[in-house]
Amino acid sequence: MGLIVPVWEFIADIVLFLVLGYAAIYALTRVSRYSDPFHRFIMITAFSLLIATVGRAMDIADDFSGAPSILPKLEVVLYFVSIIGVIYGLVNYIGSIEGRLLVVPSKIQQNGGITPGGFLYFGDRDSLLNFLASVDVPILAVTRTPWAFERIKNVKTLWVTQASEEGVSPTKLHVIIDTAVKFFKSGGKLILIDCLEVLILYNDFVSVFKFLTTLKDYALNTGGTVLVNVSEDTLEEREINLLTREFEPVRDLKRLLKPKTFS
Repeated sequence: MGLIVPVWEFIADIVLFLVLGYAAIYALTRVSRYSDPFHRFIMITAFSLLIATVGRAMDIADDFSGAPSILPKLEVVLYFVSIIGVIYGLVNYIGSIEGRLLVVPSKIQQNGGITPGGFLYFGDRDSLLNFLASVDVPILAVTRTPWAFERIKNVKTLWVTQASEEGVSPTKLHVIIDTAVKFFKSGGKLILIDCLEVLILYNDFVSVFKFLTTLKDYALNTGGTVLVNVSEDTLEEREINLLTREFEPVRDLKRLLKPKTFS
Protein backbone atom coordinates (compact mmCIF):
# COMPACT_ATOMS: atom_id res chain seq x y z
CA MET A 1 0.00 0.00 0.00
CA GLY A 2 1.56 3.29 -1.10
CA LEU A 3 0.71 6.95 -1.65
CA ILE A 4 -1.14 7.39 -4.94
CA VAL A 5 -1.58 11.20 -4.88
CA PRO A 6 0.99 14.00 -5.06
CA VAL A 7 2.74 14.76 -1.77
CA TRP A 8 1.35 18.31 -1.69
CA GLU A 9 -2.20 16.94 -1.93
CA PHE A 10 -1.52 14.50 0.91
CA ILE A 11 -0.11 17.33 3.08
CA ALA A 12 -3.17 19.48 2.30
CA ASP A 13 -5.44 16.63 3.40
CA ILE A 14 -3.51 16.27 6.66
CA VAL A 15 -3.66 20.02 7.36
CA LEU A 16 -7.41 20.14 6.70
CA PHE A 17 -7.93 17.10 8.93
CA LEU A 18 -6.07 18.78 11.79
CA VAL A 19 -7.82 22.12 11.33
CA LEU A 20 -11.30 20.56 11.21
CA GLY A 21 -10.57 18.34 14.19
CA TYR A 22 -9.20 21.22 16.24
CA ALA A 23 -12.21 23.43 15.37
CA ALA A 24 -14.64 20.66 16.35
CA ILE A 25 -12.93 20.04 19.71
CA TYR A 26 -12.61 23.78 20.35
CA ALA A 27 -16.37 24.23 19.78
CA LEU A 28 -17.30 21.22 21.93
CA THR A 29 -15.30 22.53 24.90
CA ARG A 30 -17.37 25.72 24.82
CA VAL A 31 -20.85 24.24 24.49
CA SER A 32 -21.65 24.51 28.19
CA ARG A 33 -20.58 28.15 28.44
CA TYR A 34 -23.58 29.59 26.63
CA SER A 35 -27.35 29.45 26.60
CA ASP A 36 -29.64 29.16 23.60
CA PRO A 37 -29.58 30.16 20.82
CA PHE A 38 -25.76 30.26 20.82
CA HIS A 39 -25.58 26.91 22.68
CA ARG A 40 -27.64 25.23 19.97
CA PHE A 41 -25.58 26.86 17.21
CA ILE A 42 -22.29 25.64 18.73
CA MET A 43 -23.67 22.12 19.19
CA ILE A 44 -24.82 21.85 15.58
CA THR A 45 -21.58 23.37 14.27
CA ALA A 46 -19.36 21.15 16.44
CA PHE A 47 -21.01 17.91 15.33
CA SER A 48 -20.99 19.06 11.70
CA LEU A 49 -17.26 19.69 11.99
CA LEU A 50 -16.76 16.26 13.56
CA ILE A 51 -18.55 14.67 10.61
CA ALA A 52 -16.33 16.66 8.23
CA THR A 53 -13.25 15.50 10.20
CA VAL A 54 -14.26 11.86 9.76
CA GLY A 55 -14.74 12.52 6.05
CA ARG A 56 -11.28 14.05 5.86
CA ALA A 57 -9.80 11.02 7.64
CA MET A 58 -11.36 8.81 4.97
CA ASP A 59 -9.92 11.10 2.33
CA ILE A 60 -6.46 10.58 3.81
CA ALA A 61 -6.98 6.82 3.72
CA ASP A 62 -8.10 7.18 0.12
CA ASP A 63 -4.74 8.81 -0.68
CA PHE A 64 -3.19 5.36 -0.43
CA SER A 65 -3.62 2.48 -2.81
CA GLY A 66 -5.65 -0.38 -1.47
CA ALA A 67 -8.27 1.81 0.20
CA PRO A 68 -11.82 0.45 -0.13
CA SER A 69 -13.60 1.82 -3.22
CA ILE A 70 -16.64 2.80 -1.14
CA LEU A 71 -14.67 5.48 0.72
CA PRO A 72 -15.07 8.26 -1.88
CA LYS A 73 -18.85 7.83 -1.81
CA LEU A 74 -18.91 7.95 2.00
CA GLU A 75 -16.75 11.09 1.94
CA VAL A 76 -19.25 12.86 -0.33
CA VAL A 77 -22.12 11.91 1.99
CA LEU A 78 -20.26 13.06 5.10
CA TYR A 79 -19.23 16.38 3.53
CA PHE A 80 -22.79 16.94 2.32
CA VAL A 81 -24.21 16.31 5.81
CA SER A 82 -21.60 18.53 7.49
CA ILE A 83 -22.18 21.45 5.12
CA ILE A 84 -25.96 21.19 5.54
CA GLY A 85 -25.44 21.07 9.32
CA VAL A 86 -23.33 24.23 9.41
CA ILE A 87 -25.77 26.10 7.16
CA TYR A 88 -28.75 24.97 9.23
CA GLY A 89 -27.04 25.99 12.48
CA LEU A 90 -26.14 29.42 11.11
CA VAL A 91 -29.61 30.12 9.69
CA ASN A 92 -31.26 28.89 12.88
CA TYR A 93 -29.00 31.09 15.02
CA ILE A 94 -29.60 34.21 12.91
CA GLY A 95 -33.35 33.57 12.97
CA SER A 96 -33.32 33.22 16.77
CA ILE A 97 -31.38 36.45 17.22
CA GLU A 98 -33.67 38.35 14.85
CA GLY A 99 -36.68 36.94 16.67
CA ARG A 100 -35.38 38.45 19.91
CA LEU A 101 -34.41 41.82 18.45
CA LEU A 102 -37.02 42.46 15.76
CA VAL A 103 -39.89 42.98 18.14
CA VAL A 104 -43.45 42.61 16.83
CA PRO A 105 -46.11 44.64 18.64
CA SER A 106 -48.86 42.93 20.59
CA LYS A 107 -52.25 42.81 18.90
CA ILE A 108 -54.14 45.04 21.30
CA GLN A 109 -57.04 47.36 20.74
CA GLN A 110 -56.04 50.96 20.26
CA ASN A 111 -58.13 53.45 22.18
CA GLY A 112 -57.70 57.17 21.59
CA GLY A 113 -54.07 56.91 20.44
CA ILE A 114 -50.91 58.95 20.81
CA THR A 115 -50.04 62.18 19.00
CA PRO A 116 -47.45 61.41 16.28
CA GLY A 117 -44.05 63.06 16.49
CA GLY A 118 -41.09 63.32 18.83
CA PHE A 119 -41.21 64.31 22.50
CA LEU A 120 -38.78 64.77 25.40
CA TYR A 121 -40.02 63.68 28.80
CA PHE A 122 -38.59 65.41 31.85
CA GLY A 123 -40.87 63.94 34.53
CA ASP A 124 -40.45 61.16 37.10
CA ARG A 125 -40.23 57.48 36.25
CA ASP A 126 -43.31 56.37 38.18
CA SER A 127 -45.48 58.76 36.19
CA LEU A 128 -43.91 57.43 32.99
CA LEU A 129 -44.71 53.80 33.88
CA ASN A 130 -48.25 54.68 34.92
CA PHE A 131 -48.80 56.48 31.62
CA LEU A 132 -47.53 53.56 29.56
CA ALA A 133 -49.85 51.22 31.43
CA SER A 134 -52.83 53.49 30.84
CA VAL A 135 -52.66 53.73 27.05
CA ASP A 136 -53.92 50.97 24.76
CA VAL A 137 -51.29 51.20 22.03
CA PRO A 138 -48.35 48.91 21.19
CA ILE A 139 -45.18 50.27 22.80
CA LEU A 140 -41.51 49.38 22.43
CA ALA A 141 -39.18 50.43 25.26
CA VAL A 142 -35.48 50.65 24.40
CA THR A 143 -34.10 50.36 27.88
CA ARG A 144 -31.37 49.26 30.27
CA THR A 145 -33.99 47.91 32.69
CA PRO A 146 -36.48 45.68 30.80
CA TRP A 147 -37.72 44.15 34.06
CA ALA A 148 -39.24 47.52 35.02
CA PHE A 149 -41.82 47.05 32.23
CA GLU A 150 -42.69 43.38 32.80
CA ARG A 151 -46.13 44.05 34.27
CA ILE A 152 -47.22 46.40 31.48
CA LYS A 153 -48.96 44.15 28.96
CA ASN A 154 -48.74 46.49 25.96
CA VAL A 155 -44.98 47.13 26.28
CA LYS A 156 -42.33 45.12 24.46
CA THR A 157 -38.72 45.75 25.46
CA LEU A 158 -35.37 45.90 23.69
CA TRP A 159 -32.63 45.42 26.27
CA VAL A 160 -29.57 47.61 25.70
CA THR A 161 -26.64 45.64 27.11
CA GLN A 162 -23.18 44.34 26.25
CA ALA A 163 -23.39 41.43 28.67
CA SER A 164 -26.05 39.22 27.10
CA GLU A 165 -27.24 37.88 23.76
CA GLU A 166 -30.77 38.66 24.94
CA GLY A 167 -30.30 42.30 23.99
CA VAL A 168 -28.40 44.66 21.72
CA SER A 169 -25.14 46.50 22.30
CA PRO A 170 -25.47 50.28 22.93
CA THR A 171 -22.94 50.85 20.14
CA LYS A 172 -25.20 49.23 17.54
CA LEU A 173 -27.49 52.17 16.85
CA HIS A 174 -28.24 50.81 13.37
CA VAL A 175 -29.69 47.64 14.92
CA ILE A 176 -31.93 49.68 17.22
CA ILE A 177 -33.10 51.76 14.23
CA ASP A 178 -33.83 48.63 12.22
CA THR A 179 -35.81 47.13 15.10
CA ALA A 180 -37.74 50.35 15.63
CA VAL A 181 -38.63 50.72 11.94
CA LYS A 182 -39.94 47.15 11.78
CA PHE A 183 -41.91 47.79 14.97
CA PHE A 184 -43.57 50.86 13.46
CA LYS A 185 -44.26 49.11 10.16
CA SER A 186 -45.84 46.19 12.05
CA GLY A 187 -48.34 48.47 13.76
CA GLY A 188 -46.36 49.78 16.73
CA LYS A 189 -47.32 53.29 17.81
CA LEU A 190 -44.90 54.44 20.51
CA ILE A 191 -41.17 53.90 21.01
CA LEU A 192 -39.67 54.93 24.32
CA ILE A 193 -35.95 55.67 24.47
CA ASP A 194 -35.27 54.99 28.13
CA CYS A 195 -31.46 54.94 28.08
CA LEU A 196 -30.37 58.14 26.37
CA GLU A 197 -27.42 58.70 28.69
CA VAL A 198 -26.07 55.18 28.09
CA LEU A 199 -26.31 55.60 24.32
CA ILE A 200 -24.39 58.87 24.53
CA LEU A 201 -21.78 57.29 26.83
CA TYR A 202 -21.02 54.47 24.38
CA ASN A 203 -21.23 56.60 21.24
CA ASP A 204 -21.21 60.41 21.25
CA PHE A 205 -23.93 63.02 21.39
CA VAL A 206 -23.79 63.89 17.69
CA SER A 207 -24.25 60.24 16.65
CA VAL A 208 -27.09 59.75 19.11
CA PHE A 209 -28.75 62.99 18.02
CA LYS A 210 -28.67 61.84 14.38
CA PHE A 211 -30.05 58.48 15.51
CA LEU A 212 -32.94 60.14 17.35
CA THR A 213 -33.85 62.50 14.50
CA THR A 214 -33.81 59.61 12.03
CA LEU A 215 -36.04 57.62 14.37
CA LYS A 216 -38.41 60.58 14.64
CA ASP A 217 -38.61 60.86 10.84
CA TYR A 218 -39.54 57.18 10.58
CA ALA A 219 -42.16 57.70 13.29
CA LEU A 220 -43.76 60.60 11.45
CA ASN A 221 -43.75 58.61 8.23
CA THR A 222 -45.73 55.79 9.87
CA GLY A 223 -47.90 57.87 12.21
CA GLY A 224 -45.89 56.80 15.25
CA THR A 225 -44.37 58.56 18.23
CA VAL A 226 -40.89 58.69 19.77
CA LEU A 227 -40.69 59.54 23.46
CA VAL A 228 -37.22 60.21 24.87
CA ASN A 229 -36.86 59.95 28.64
CA VAL A 230 -34.36 62.66 29.63
CA SER A 231 -32.55 63.54 32.83
CA GLU A 232 -31.61 67.21 32.63
CA ASP A 233 -28.79 66.76 35.15
CA THR A 234 -26.82 64.44 32.86
CA LEU A 235 -26.91 66.57 29.70
CA GLU A 236 -25.25 69.87 28.88
CA GLU A 237 -27.37 72.94 28.16
CA ARG A 238 -26.27 72.92 24.50
CA GLU A 239 -27.36 69.30 24.15
CA ILE A 240 -30.74 70.02 25.72
CA ASN A 241 -31.21 72.96 23.35
CA LEU A 242 -30.45 70.82 20.30
CA LEU A 243 -32.85 68.12 21.44
CA THR A 244 -35.67 70.57 22.11
CA ARG A 245 -35.39 71.87 18.54
CA GLU A 246 -36.41 68.47 17.24
CA PHE A 247 -38.42 67.07 20.14
CA GLU A 248 -41.19 68.85 22.02
CA PRO A 249 -40.52 68.94 25.78
CA VAL A 250 -43.29 67.52 27.98
CA ARG A 251 -43.66 67.07 31.70
CA ASP A 252 -47.29 65.96 31.68
CA LEU A 253 -47.56 62.89 29.45
CA LYS A 254 -51.32 63.33 29.07
CA ARG A 255 -50.45 65.96 26.47
CA LEU A 256 -49.46 63.10 24.16
CA LEU A 257 -52.97 61.69 24.10
CA LYS A 258 -55.15 62.41 21.10
CA PRO A 259 -58.53 63.83 22.05
CA LYS A 260 -61.28 61.26 21.68
CA THR A 261 -63.94 61.95 19.11
CA PHE A 262 -67.55 60.95 19.45
CA SER A 263 -69.91 60.24 16.57
